[in-house]
Amino acid sequence: MFQVKSTCQDCLIQQSYQELLKRIDDLERINKEQAAKISELESEIKKYKNPHTPSSVQRFKKNPPEQITCKKRGAPKGHKGATRQTPEPDEIIDIKADFCERCNSYDLEIENVESTTIEDIPPPPKIKVTQYNVHSYKCRKCGHRFTAKNNKYTFPEEGRFGINLFVYVPMLKFSLRGVIRRIGDFAAQTISFIISPKGLLDMLYRVAEACKAEYLRILGRIRTVEFVYVDETGMRVEAANQWLWIFRSTDEILVAIRPSRGSNVLKEILGENTNIATVNDGWSAYNIIALLQRCWAHLLREVDEFIEKPGGRELSGIVHRKFNRLKLFLDKDQPMEERILKKKILDREMENLVLKFANFKDLKKPVTYIENGLGSWYTCLLFPGMEPTNNLGEQAMREHVLMRKIIGMFRSQKGAENYQYIASMFATWRLQGMDIFQELGTLLKKEVCGG
Repeated sequence: MFQVKSTCQDCLIQQSYQELLKRIDDLERINKEQAAKISELESEIKKYKNPHTPSSVQRFKKNPPEQITCKKRGAPKGHKGATRQTPEPDEIIDIKADFCERCNSYDLEIENVESTTIEDIPPPPKIKVTQYNVHSYKCRKCGHRFTAKNNKYTFPEEGRFGINLFVYVPMLKFSLRGVIRRIGDFAAQTISFIISPKGLLDMLYRVAEACKAEYLRILGRIRTVEFVYVDETGMRVEAANQWLWIFRSTDEILVAIRPSRGSNVLKEILGENTNIATVNDGWSAYNIIALLQRCWAHLLREVDEFIEKPGGRELSGIVHRKFNRLKLFLDKDQPMEERILKKKILDREMENLVLKFANFKDLKKPVTYIENGLGSWYTCLLFPGMEPTNNLGEQAMREHVLMRKIIGMFRSQKGAENYQYIASMFATWRLQGMDIFQELGTLLKKEVCGG
């Protein structure tokens, strides 16, 4: 009896053992499948969230340990309020009563007056059609023939549309990011202006041609500045991949759409003057420039991406502290001699940082990123006013990224060319705090009305 019982227990143990082995195999298989799915999802996420993703589109930003603080949400102390100021009235209207609403008596006494300020717009004006009879003359004395001119009336030398319409359509296209057919619908419903999509495109082409001369003048000035912020992003033209470039100086912005992302674009735009310092994201095409300022925002995101790796937390902390010290130094108005000396010291510290973390296998990518930029992390010290990040270049790029999302692509090369002319003027006027409507009107009067 004892032997039989022992045998049954052995069978049960053996059965349980086999079940456990099968369970382990199943779990290992599930783990492998889940690991493969996780790896696939991480690869997909990195297309949209990686160290090169601009800070403006990062929804969740990781802070290094020393920067994590628990603070009350809202604006900091001393922040200027955003309450909208009540404007001065253009017209004052008194709402009065002539007789009592109860007994119709005219014997009234004013007890109180309450003021209410209302902001509104007048009804949209309808299209105005004006016929100009331009007289030509012959002088009976000298025989000279000429056409009468009157500076009070300004209209294009060709075509049948006035200056205000030529300003109105680009404003809808570029300031409100409207698509051509919707612009036509809006114009028809608001100002009774009926025009085909082809007609609207022709208007934009004429405006672009008028902007071209000033665009070339901006290009000439960009080539003479001390430093410029440069950025580029993909832009499709006629279903082909091209690149939209931004060149931003202190007070002007140039937009250029080219088939290339290479150094040939830099040579074309900046000319032979490769001594212009550029602030950029570290793309290899910029290596032809003598003086580079590598973007610290990209560097911070690069090292933070590896914060969970061995040594990554320490590397991230050091880089963040270096950036904070750099900003503190830039806030002070230091003489150039002090700036040059400081750059030498900080360049040497960055070289030592590379040596310190060179043996960390998991940190090879961020360390190589730092090493590739040695000598270019502190160029901003040599140019007062230069930012250590390319945030200004990326800010100038945002408008065009939004436009790309709306239009998808340019349907013609001519459309892309005209876009860069008008977009450059709008971006420059906006940067300078100018009235775009007024500036464009002045430019068009000069270029299409014969001065």
